[in-house]
Amino acid sequence: MSLFQWLDIHAEQRPNHPAIVDCVGGQTVSYAQFRRRSGAQAVRLQTLGVGAGDRVAVLSPNRIEILEMLFACARLGAILVPLNWRLSVDEQAKIFADCKPSQLFYDPSLPLPETDAPCRLLDGAGETDLPPAPSVEGALLILYTGGTTGVPKGAVLTHESIAANARNTVEGWRLEADEVIPVFTPMFHTGGLNVACTPLFYLGGTVVLPPPFTAESALEVIEAQRCTLVFLVPTMFSMLKESPRFDPDRLRTVRAFISGGAPCPQPLMEAYWEAGLPLRQGYGLTEAGPNNFRATLDDARQRPGTVGKALPGVELKLAGNGELLIRGEHVMAGYWQRATSDIEEGWLHTGDLARVDSDGFYYICGRSKEMYISGGENVFPAEVEEVLLAHPDVLEAAVVGVPDAKWGEVGRAYLVPRPGATLSTDAIAAFCQGRLARYKTPKQVYVMAGLPKSPAGKVLKRMLMPA
Repeated sequence: MSLFQWLDIHAEQRPNHPAIVDCVGGQTVSYAQFRRRSGAQAVRLQTLGVGAGDRVAVLSPNRIEILEMLFACARLGAILVPLNWRLSVDEQAKIFADCKPSQLFYDPSLPLPETDAPCRLLDGAGETDLPPAPSVEGALLILYTGGTTGVPKGAVLTHESIAANARNTVEGWRLEADEVIPVFTPMFHTGGLNVACTPLFYLGGTVVLPPPFTAESALEVIEAQRCTLVFLVPTMFSMLKESPRFDPDRLRTVRAFISGGAPCPQPLMEAYWEAGLPLRQGYGLTEAGPNNFRATLDDARQRPGTVGKALPGVELKLAGNGELLIRGEHVMAGYWQRATSDIEEGWLHTGDLARVDSDGFYYICGRSKEMYISGGENVFPAEVEEVLLAHPDVLEAAVVGVPDAKWGEVGRAYLVPRPGATLSTDAIAAFCQGRLARYKTPKQVYVMAGLPKSPAGKVLKRMLMPA
């Protein structure tokens, strides 16, 4: 089934219901209009010679036209490749060489990249009625993952896997057709397109496109549009909480705040709970969904650190080393033009270490490659960071293992202090006493003005590792 058929259904059953509220462009687009606008983009692509299997690259900040292009590609059987516009020219060139797009559409605010593909401005194509979409299967999206070295890998998501994620999310999160959900994270990441955006289009709800993120503008959009669910990375939630305009009473329409992309510090979650705001931790990855778990607010409060139980349609298990494995129709088809050993008999190896309690609730312990061994004991940085972030003077924390002549490896903590605060190794060691085993307590503390982060807000630990 083509994703364009979602628009066929909604344009017929609720033609005047808002599909998209574009806060930057100052327009509200109904499902009937959205179908016609996406149809016009499909005609444009077809006129340019784009057909089934061709890649259409888009280099742009979040815009309504990206969503039109997604459904246009769905209509034609083409493949959309949203590009990270924050990458360098050289990094973009590697991705172009990998996916070989037949067309590139770019936002005029961005510099024209170097590519052999024909380049065109990303804009609207008008409105066109098309006959109902034919059944289309196969690849629809290539989303390039951050990767730690070399060329990022393009995760191939199909009509079927995107639809499965949508079904799992709607059922597991109990979404309703009157949901209003903003997209604050970039659409070149699965967090922008597939956490809530495509599930909402599957359901027939309303997607809000806000201006570029600031705490103040985000708070204004959430209140003005009466948003019902908000997905952000932990750094963004922290920025909202620290904003002078933060007023819990103005956010009461939101029935779920979901944090993803990185572990959410427990003190931050507790600050939201004390304000009466239902924040909970999520977990996902480009290669699977990204939505895999469900948890209620009570679950989050009673089981600190849990990401919940599996969504419907998601199978989970732990490998012998504790690595989380995921199976289901929402899992990617593979990496673009690459052999992958990450999927075995349908099970995706996530690279994340996890544990599960006796009631079936899962907890993410950290990346398997980030674990280090100190004096023969395994240390998971996420556990240490959770404790450090509870220190009243610590704003951000990242822990890595570094070589040590005596213990093999010891922890090095990179800390960002709160304004006006000072931190030292001795003070941190004293704080950790009684909270962490001695072998887990960082032996080195580096104080920084800020931690290096990816565009998705994840801390880039590779940039903190000693050479």
